[in-house]
Amino acid sequence: MDAPVKRLHPLLEETIVASLAVGALGVVSSLLYWLLTGRSPWPGLVLGEIIGFGWGVVLLVAAAPRRSR
Repeated sequence: MDAPVKRLHPLLEETIVASLAVGALGVVSSLLYWLLTGRSPWPGLVLGEIIGFGWGVVLLVAAAPRRSR
């Protein structure tokens, strides 16, 4: 018999997914900047991404469709 699977709260799941998505977007944009210009994205681009990370997560979580358990 299978044990019941304990799931996280839907809002927490959405926050984790949004954090991963915004983090991946930041890494990709920094790498592309570095590859295309040959200059380090530090500190301008990276610090701007860190500041914008919170807003990106909040906006993605707020725009996510609501799921019930």
